Amino acid sequence: MTRFGSQSKKIARWLRELSDLDSNIRRSNTPAAGDGTAAERINVLRGLIPTSMLRHYDHLKSRGKRSVAPITRGVCGSCHLAFPSGVLANLRRTSETLNVCINCGAFVYLAEEEPTHGGTKVAPRSPKKIHLKRGDVRRPSRRRPRKVRCAG
Repeated sequence: MTRFGSQSKKIARWLRELSDLDSNIRRSNTPAAGDGTAAERINVLRGLIPTSMLRHYDHLKSRGKRSVAPITRGVCGSCHLAFPSGVLANLRRTSETLNVCINCGAFVYLAEEEPTHGGTKVAPRSPKKIHLKRGDVRRPSRRRPRKVRCAG
């Protein structure tokens, strides 16, 4: 979504905040949770977000789907389908821009615990321990002779 250029960072932040406020109000089962400050903030955010994105957000929300979802371990938080590795690499490179899930269409962002530098540390595995019964001897693996083809 390069159409909005440098604004995409702000729009992504606004969409996340709008989604959080909507879900908080929906969980509390009241139209205006608290003293109405959340409803006022929602109206302010809806005024800041471009109408095309707001229409897409409302469409997903009206169908009962998550409009804004995190990407955790390479999986969309809305449809729970994995992203291709190339798409994930692009998302990590441009982590603060506005992105859309290629499977469900929800606005997505990298979760905070998701590493943005691409290098993950994996703990080294210890060699597998083999418990032998008394009297058993472990035999070394035997190399098989290679098959040789005759050119001719």
